[in-house]
Amino acid sequence: MPEIDVTWLLPGGGGGGMGPDGPVRLLGALPGDRVRYTERSRQGRTVIGDVDEIVEPSPDRRAPPCPLTARCGGCDLDALRPEAQLRAKAALIQHALRLDSPPVVHPSPRPSGYRARIKLGISGRSAGYYAARSHELVPVPHCGIARSELNAALPPLTRWLTETGADGLAEVELRSDGERVVYVFSSSGDVPRAVRDAMSALGDVALDGRRIAGDPSLELRLPELTLRASPKAFYQVNLELNAALVRFVVERIERIEPTRILDLYAGIGNFALPLAHQTGVPVLAVESEGQAIEDLKHSAARAGLSEKVAAFSLPVERLDPSREAFDAVVLDPPRAGAPGVVDKLLRNRPRRLIYIACYAPSAARDLRPALQAGYVVSEVVGFDLFPDTHHVETVVVLDRGKRGPTPRKRSRERRRRGPRT
Repeated sequence: MPEIDVTWLLPGGGGGGMGPDGPVRLLGALPGDRVRYTERSRQGRTVIGDVDEIVEPSPDRRAPPCPLTARCGGCDLDALRPEAQLRAKAALIQHALRLDSPPVVHPSPRPSGYRARIKLGISGRSAGYYAARSHELVPVPHCGIARSELNAALPPLTRWLTETGADGLAEVELRSDGERVVYVFSSSGDVPRAVRDAMSALGDVALDGRRIAGDPSLELRLPELTLRASPKAFYQVNLELNAALVRFVVERIERIEPTRILDLYAGIGNFALPLAHQTGVPVLAVESEGQAIEDLKHSAARAGLSEKVAAFSLPVERLDPSREAFDAVVLDPPRAGAPGVVDKLLRNRPRRLIYIACYAPSAARDLRPALQAGYVVSEVVGFDLFPDTHHVETVVVLDRGKRGPTPRKRSRERRRRGPRT
């Protein structure tokens, strides 16, 4: 049975190292471990395997702080000390982006109890997390990475499910703004009227994004701004570190004194509104999710920024940026990234481009055209929004090189068509 030293953290979770025939990927292994493994499959030269035995544990291992770790599988790094987690994530970013040295990874102000959103599966009269690589539901009386107000909301949910049942319900997301908690249910079919009526006992509730009882929207606070988040709208789970992330992005954009900013995958305005507020220049925000863009417009109007922020509900991939004037761009795409989008952005030759990635390999792929066109990476940092897991937020700042990319010419017909589609 082969043995390897696990030397790196994989972007999708698990550990990797060099085996006798090439790279090996192993779920459940941590950087610093020496393990015996069994090969399960191959992807080219890369072996995909299962850990049979930890021959020598990493010196950075610790007893997992959560008693559910072995069953739940969500916190796949909680057996690694916090400082070692940061080193592993920095090395992950370095490897994915081919950097000369590991970047700084800013730690979370809350190493535990940081999540402002948790999603639980529902089966019968119980709710819980799904075990790793399984449909087994693990009941969660208390979650160590969830904020205290979410944990306080779990017992009422358990009682409600026990008394009412969950006919037609598939999942429930508990969402917090740091104070209030709302319950957002998702259906798997027809939900009986009796179940709908009983939801009001929980307080602020939505079903499939629609209000059932109370006020299921949240108010997220950033310095000098408040953002509304409707039941279906995405927002970062780590409220405190997200504020630091926003400050970082705003400062880096402000430094180049832009005249117009483009914010893609804008969501509820996490970057667009602070950018408009701080720089005072126009911001074009593009987001496809309907509730999120309505939240953005609502928050902009409340902050007196409607004249500065133009918000459009449109898939980013359909935007033709060559019809808009901008010299700074912020992209915060989902995990799959933004394939093909950067190519289009290069038509405008923006002076600065900031890419925020929750999956570093997506950033490496998407930014390749910019590097080929003469842009240079001026800064890379990480933000540990998800302690005890392999996830890490990566921010890449690119600046137009001295030569800059060659702009593509547009036909007269395209110029006549107006500013956008």
